[in-house]
Amino acid sequence: MESTNSTENIRMALVQIEKLVKLYTTLAATPSLSNVRILNSLNNNLIIQSKWTQRNLETKNNQRFLIDHIIKSDCTEISSSFPVDITTELMSTMTHDEKFKAVLRQVTIDNSKKEFIEIWDKQYMVKNYDLSALDVHGSVYTDNEFSSFKWSPDSTKLLYIAEKKLPKTEPFYKQKPQNKKDNKDDETVIAGNEYIYKPHWGEQLVDKHRPVIVILDTILETITTLSEVPDDLSPAQVIWTKEQDIIGVAWKHEPRYLEKLSDDKCAVHSPRISPSGDYLVWIERNVTNMHHNTQRLMLRDLRSKETKNSIIVDIVQTSETIKKNKQFYGIYGRLSDRCWSDDEHLFFSTPQKNNIFSYIVNIKTKTMVEIQNESGSLNILDVKENAIAFLSTSLTQPPCLMVGCFQHTELNTGDIPKTVITTPLDLGLDKYMYEGNEYTYDNDDEIKQFNFIYFGPKSGKTKSVPFIIVPHGGPHSNYANTFSLDFSFLVSSGFALVLVNYRGSTGMGAATVEFLEGRVGNVDVKDCITAAEESSKKYPWLDPKRIGLCGGSHGGFLVTHLSAQAPDMFKAVVARNPVVNIALMFHTSDIPDCRNALSKDEKIKCLHDVCCATTGITCNVLESGGEPDPLLYTKMLECSPIAHVNKVKAPTLVSIGTSDLRVPCSSGKSWYHRLKTNNVKTKLLVYDDNHQLSSGPAEIDHIINDCIWLLEHLKKDDDAELENEE
Repeated sequence: MESTNSTENIRMALVQIEKLVKLYTTLAATPSLSNVRILNSLNNNLIIQSKWTQRNLETKNNQRFLIDHIIKSDCTEISSSFPVDITTELMSTMTHDEKFKAVLRQVTIDNSKKEFIEIWDKQYMVKNYDLSALDVHGSVYTDNEFSSFKWSPDSTKLLYIAEKKLPKTEPFYKQKPQNKKDNKDDETVIAGNEYIYKPHWGEQLVDKHRPVIVILDTILETITTLSEVPDDLSPAQVIWTKEQDIIGVAWKHEPRYLEKLSDDKCAVHSPRISPSGDYLVWIERNVTNMHHNTQRLMLRDLRSKETKNSIIVDIVQTSETIKKNKQFYGIYGRLSDRCWSDDEHLFFSTPQKNNIFSYIVNIKTKTMVEIQNESGSLNILDVKENAIAFLSTSLTQPPCLMVGCFQHTELNTGDIPKTVITTPLDLGLDKYMYEGNEYTYDNDDEIKQFNFIYFGPKSGKTKSVPFIIVPHGGPHSNYANTFSLDFSFLVSSGFALVLVNYRGSTGMGAATVEFLEGRVGNVDVKDCITAAEESSKKYPWLDPKRIGLCGGSHGGFLVTHLSAQAPDMFKAVVARNPVVNIALMFHTSDIPDCRNALSKDEKIKCLHDVCCATTGITCNVLESGGEPDPLLYTKMLECSPIAHVNKVKAPTLVSIGTSDLRVPCSSGKSWYHRLKTNNVKTKLLVYDDNHQLSSGPAEIDHIINDCIWLLEHLKKDDDAELENEE
């Protein structure tokens, strides 16, 4: 009898796994919209190129493809092309008149990856530059922080960022071919420098050491690296002016690769020039002790001889009222590559509480209006004259492309008519609901409000649905109403989710972000518990006796904290690359900070008001003789989950990446070993991946394992009793 039950249990487990794998493959087929370009009109029709990324489970890589859409002047679609694979394209750009296109392509030749820059006209490939053979620089940067790939206004030069070519090195002792011993024309090779440490820019930027500005001249057939940038600065995000000068961002990398500063102690991003070339805008934020915070939109008149900057949209402390009596909570996002419709109107998107809204700013009057949107999040991808391309998405709707064509009067009202161009895959998510919730404490806290999103069944029998509290990472980021494979997978597997934007999250003003300072492990934990309690009250089908936890990074910090501080409330835990000891992070993370463990006064006392690295403030431990007060480590330890580990009861699944530089994998291992010592059920998954655990093999494995763990430990009591009897 016992053998029969065991066999049946195995069969049921295999059936469950088969269903989960099928669910994952269905959701993974959803492509994500990564880029859009509105091309010049043809016969009064618009041509829009959309670029998409889709998981290819067979090759275990992401596949990229391009679709051309022909749109009428009234923004209705005439036709679209079949997708064209562009997986080997790293970047591409067209000249302003669209006569030439440059493509950065990576191909594998003789088991070695090589990069080429191809120049195309509308009929054939005009030129091809083998960057490896030319050997002027290292790999071209294609990431979101540094990269650039721009044609000059005269359509003859390409501007980009690449790795600086360093002198070749070899061992002190190495026998050489006899015919090369006396060859004086060979490149100088330095002996003994093979193992010198090369600092890099950290998590997901490990191959970024010394960026340089590069100009490819297609007429002279030359590739030149600019030497004008000082050695202690790393250039990034470079663009051309109409006079063919270069403007960009420069980040300090001395004494460590920690800061992203301008001369006036501001973190700067997204320089963008107006269509006429007369105005420059960018976004910046003050250098504070926060990883991220509210930003301001700045402008400079490039025609003026004075270097005077104007604030177009200032930093918002709580909220401000804009046109149509709408509340605005500040800028947190980046500007799209093309964000101007003309020299007067600029478009941008940014998270606001638990959604993403889009706005139009008049730089002359400094007034702003929200672009009307019926539901979901609306993200601006490209703007050209009176046409604008949007990404539309929500928790129940995968990304789709929308296009709006507007008249000048609609720039003042935000009532831009929009047309859906692509139809999202039907994943059956319309049977679920999402709802934003706000909670205000009745206490004396300076910041009393936080928000959370419910995502799950629309109804159900009383206490019939297990639910999961999911705090975000960061900590200074937020959850918005956008499609997520992870969340769709869990909800489709029978759970409801509560996505918590605790105090300290972005999207609610600078004061909310800064409120977490000195209160980490306290107010963020309290907000998650409150969200669980309030959700149980508002949605009666949720079962308060079957609450799970799931989170990564600072979200992992919170779920481990919650499992210790409220051990009887939560029944199962999934922690991905969790921060469990802030004191350990301080000297081992690629962003050696104190994770908001200290208040401003404590930072002044312990660190002379110079604490976190990624926050942009130079840490005094980097200065000669500088060491923090030992009290700093005590406070950081007291704020950490590891201080409460002996209270944990809930079964805990820990996932870590061996290449994680943000939260060293030793953090998750230490939590696992402490739980094992305390006889708490636990399991450790170790991936050859970085902080995100987003590579193909790692993603499918941890998502399915997470779900199995939660399903197993959030069963109804009668189900568990039945299994025990068997």
